[in-house]
Amino acid sequence: LERWPERVLAMPIAENGFVGVALGAALCGLRPMVEIMFGDFCLVAADQLFNAVSKVRHMFGGGFPVPIVVRVRVSPHTGYGSQHSGDPSGLFALFPGWRIVAPTTPFDYIGLMNSALKCDDPVVVIEHVELFPSEGPVPADDRDYCVRLGKAKIVRPGSACTLLTSASMVAVASQVVEETGVDAEIIDLRSLDPTGLDWPLVEASIRKTNRVAVIEQVQRGLSLGGRLTQEIQDRVFDYLDHEILHVTGSLSAPVVSAPLNRAALGGAEKLKAALQSLTAVGG
Repeated sequence: LERWPERVLAMPIAENGFVGVALGAALCGLRPMVEIMFGDFCLVAADQLFNAVSKVRHMFGGGFPVPIVVRVRVSPHTGYGSQHSGDPSGLFALFPGWRIVAPTTPFDYIGLMNSALKCDDPVVVIEHVELFPSEGPVPADDRDYCVRLGKAKIVRPGSACTLLTSASMVAVASQVVEETGVDAEIIDLRSLDPTGLDWPLVEASIRKTNRVAVIEQVQRGLSLGGRLTQEIQDRVFDYLDHEILHVTGSLSAPVVSAPLNRAALGGAEKLKAALQSLTAVGG
């Protein structure tokens, strides 16, 4: 705000209002970025996000670009309470038109954000608070570097099973695999919208391992994993030697209480149980 006062608008706390302002700005040729402080607050802006922004390009035959980037902070692990802990990825996935990205590393954050800013479709960037303190390499000599939307990344190659995950759960999956010694292939999806997901990479991995689990932290009711599980079954059922497992949170929303909050989320212990089932002899 201090550096670019003409480019930053400090808006009242009225999510539906300022998302609507952003849509108008995008239709007038600007490329606005909106920040929604917590994922749950997307519900306050639902009319503009899902009835307006996601549908404009379809309604007008693609003739009107809608280059909006929405940054959403996700913090289910912090104990901020039920109204400040949701991950809206699954909600955005219900409405075709949205691209959904979830950066895991500083390098990918820069690359995915640059791609989002150049995209003529609306893009929601899921920013997991647990990753904020993390450090890592960045494309220091190319700050315009882009990670192509819809391109996943193999974090760890393996042959025993495929683990599909993103954001903070990539590190959890890597740690659990190291502790258990399971030769799992870990894929950081990066792009989460079901129609733009890197299905060629995912399908190739499942054809190789024949077993797959979708790993999420979010509570089950907001989960994107159920949608992905159905899509996987439709695409590669004949290659599966085990039911598709879905590691996710409970039916309850996260709360302030630390032990109840942990119980409401998907985590290492639930993933260990899934790996044991996936790799059991005769399983």
